[in-house]
Amino acid sequence: MMDTKNITLVSCQHFDSGIGRYSYQLGKGLRDIDYNVELLKLFKAGHEDEYYHEEKWIKKIPYRSFRDLHSYILPYFIHQQLKKTPKTNLIHAHWFISGLSGSYLPNDLVVTMHDVSILHVEETSNWFIGYYKWVINRLKKRKIPLIVVSENAKKDTIKYAKYPEELVYVSYGYINFEKFKPLINRIENEKFTIIYTGGLGIRKNVALLINAIKIVQKKHPNIEVKIAGAYPERTSYPKLVDDLQINTIKFVGYLPEEDLNAFYNSADLFVFTSLYEGFGYTPLEAMAAGVPVISTSGGSLKEVVGSGGHLINYNENELADAIIYYIDNKTALKKLINEGTNWVKKYSKEASIAATLNAYKYY
Repeated sequence: MMDTKNITLVSCQHFDSGIGRYSYQLGKGLRDIDYNVELLKLFKAGHEDEYYHEEKWIKKIPYRSFRDLHSYILPYFIHQQLKKTPKTNLIHAHWFISGLSGSYLPNDLVVTMHDVSILHVEETSNWFIGYYKWVINRLKKRKIPLIVVSENAKKDTIKYAKYPEELVYVSYGYINFEKFKPLINRIENEKFTIIYTGGLGIRKNVALLINAIKIVQKKHPNIEVKIAGAYPERTSYPKLVDDLQINTIKFVGYLPEEDLNAFYNSADLFVFTSLYEGFGYTPLEAMAAGVPVISTSGGSLKEVVGSGGHLINYNENELADAIIYYIDNKTALKKLINEGTNWVKKYSKEASIAATLNAYKYY
């Protein structure tokens, strides 16, 4: 029989990703309420998140990436470590790759899928989508409960994955308010500063922000735009900036988590243009840091950002108009800050963990 006080978390991603950070935050939260938790995570010497392994409860999953075969080979490396888990432990796997590894063990298993956007947002190859569907069907046959991170993501999971409703649980992510907060004696910017941080894949739709800035800088040429995200040189965005002759945008690359709050606090406005999110941490982190947010409303963003931000359609002129409005209207900007500060309070650690424990009760 499973001992619900003994939990093995397993993450198939490093902690510089949203899934990795979710795993770490959940593990810390469970430990805070006296659960016995170990967290298995990917380990590669020299990686930016290597220092997390100094914490004794975080265990290593050594692996080799094999480039394009990474997602298909990784379950083997995860399984080699996960099979050492006592059979009485509940395994909580994060994302489908970890879930696949856990599905070959006798332990009770819960899988956080976050969302199933791969099934309905074109961002990857047909081969990978087929692999993803195969894993979901395997989990479905084993009647494995899934956790998703919003009500919208639950509806999508039932609709696109055809997963039984009684096996889909919602646990919103939570914001670490000790880490993300307004800085004391924050310095006022000489230039109105707009930021984005997150992935730079197609789904994140950063081109919408870039095209809008082309319009904005005609009226406000003295702004500054900072775009954070790993490996911008591997995307088409720097070329787009050059082609549009925009001189206000700077790509700052990957930011480690310990630098994120300072980055948020360097901004006068945060803009998020994603086509689809199952949740969307970064707009909420910006709100917690006291930064006003403009966001698109795809996927769960309308639900998660809600009245805490200024929601827009997928139109560069509408986005440009919104940015200009807040540059020109300090009263409205301050009001948006207050709305975000009040809204984000609902994303507490206590509420998120209570919902997760509810999924564990399936067993």
